[in-house]
Amino acid sequence: MRHRLAVLLCCLLPMTAHAQPFIRSLTIERLDVFDRRHSDWSLAGRVMNALHVVTKEYIIEDELLFDEGDEVDADRLLELERNLRRTGLFSNVEVRSTVVSADSVDVTVVTQDRFSLRPAVLFGLGGGIANVGAKVDEVNLGGTATYLLGSGLYRTENDIGAEGMIAAGQRRLFRSEFGIYGSVLANKFRTDQALQVYKPFRTMATPWAMALTGVNAFGRDFRYDGDTLTLLPFTQRVLKGWGSYAQGINETRQFLTLAVDHNSTQRSIATSRQAYDNTSRILVGFSSIAQQFTRTAMLDGFETEDVQTGGWGSAIIGRVFMPDSLGGSMWYIGAEGEQSAYVTPEFYVFGKVAGGSGIRPGRARYTAVESELLGHYRLTPSLLVASRFRQETVWNWDAFHQLVLDNDAGLRGYQANKLTGDNRIVMNTEVRWMTDWRLWILGFSGVVFHDAGAVWNQGDNLTSVRLRHSLGGGIRIHNLKASGEDTTFRFDVAYNMDERRFTGLLFSVRQLFSAFGSHAFRAPSPTGATIDNR
Repeated sequence: MRHRLAVLLCCLLPMTAHAQPFIRSLTIERLDVFDRRHSDWSLAGRVMNALHVVTKEYIIEDELLFDEGDEVDADRLLELERNLRRTGLFSNVEVRSTVVSADSVDVTVVTQDRFSLRPAVLFGLGGGIANVGAKVDEVNLGGTATYLLGSGLYRTENDIGAEGMIAAGQRRLFRSEFGIYGSVLANKFRTDQALQVYKPFRTMATPWAMALTGVNAFGRDFRYDGDTLTLLPFTQRVLKGWGSYAQGINETRQFLTLAVDHNSTQRSIATSRQAYDNTSRILVGFSSIAQQFTRTAMLDGFETEDVQTGGWGSAIIGRVFMPDSLGGSMWYIGAEGEQSAYVTPEFYVFGKVAGGSGIRPGRARYTAVESELLGHYRLTPSLLVASRFRQETVWNWDAFHQLVLDNDAGLRGYQANKLTGDNRIVMNTEVRWMTDWRLWILGFSGVVFHDAGAVWNQGDNLTSVRLRHSLGGGIRIHNLKASGEDTTFRFDVAYNMDERRFTGLLFSVRQLFSAFGSHAFRAPSPTGATIDNR
């Protein structure tokens, strides 16, 4: 698409030294989930169309980056197409341009809706645990881009039992730049309530963004120690917000961000105290991003994907205010960097490293380093090798810190919640084959994989760290009338190489990992603060 638009502009520019082509007309063409001009049109398609409301035209209008009479800008045409895909409302998006005369172009924005009402039976299996339930998920209520979710689940993990969740959101409240999202999740062990109001960097020219989030959570966390499960009662309230100003447009931008956070937490077991309980912090981030996009498919699924290349970097400095009983206040210094590129047209690589530490006179505290290496090599248009490496390490960490190594973390075929430690590495390699088989709106792919991982504590000798492995294969069923990571059903069978046995069928939604990374704005926050305890 980029090349086609570039050629178009080159054809238009040799008019005069100062004249530029302009947009004579701008048309929006909205297609239903099924279109009679396509091969998947059928009676079932008619029924599904009848159950769906086509996205309102104003939803698309709010995303437009240009208007009739504006000069043609190839980058903005491409960005609009990417932004519309990123909404998750459409299964297909295309921005077409037609030369009308030597100085004018007609632009047509074509969107085809995904089926937005997603009732589903929920079933998850793996690592000795099972989840069974149902949900009703609507991502485009009445064609207004309103999100609603209601779900009920029975979880055997830790004898959690019945769990319910409701959530609602609107990406542009009253057609403004502001969005809102709220959720409540509850089971017999804990309740989580969250509300967020936000204004994101929607385009490459958005000058500022912000978010304000409130969280109220109470109940009991889980501490895992082999076969022993300990309940950790807590009550927590968090209020956090950030605001950011951006300079630059299009492919290179710089950000100045202020983030504030207040945490009020009560834990009845002293040893369950986490690093930033009962603290307030102010962090300032100095960041920049460089980005280009390549349109492709057949990486994570059959849909069109925008692979981003470039880089992200951020330097963070701030103050963490802590009670004297926890050692008193400290400075915080952190940094993160990312880089990605197509080394060849077939070979893509993405790398990331982030680190940070609290600083007191003569002493570091809560030091953490995280890294990720991700890539893929395309052997044929439908066959590729994708691989990922992740590492999380902490030291000087005198608070509760728990990372779990199991199916959810990326080590398929191992018992859930049995392998834990302060630090973790995980490596995954998959050979993915996107087949030509189709069953109406379903596509199929096959995978063979190797997983490896290890967990260990801060005081362990690295020579004693045990690396665990699994091998296996599986199939993926892809919904061709949807977009996003929730459109894939994953079935795997894993061979546990430690126990030398197959561990049964593993089922989940979405790919275990994406074949490519993403550079995106992130507000400053401490590295290593996320732990596995739910």
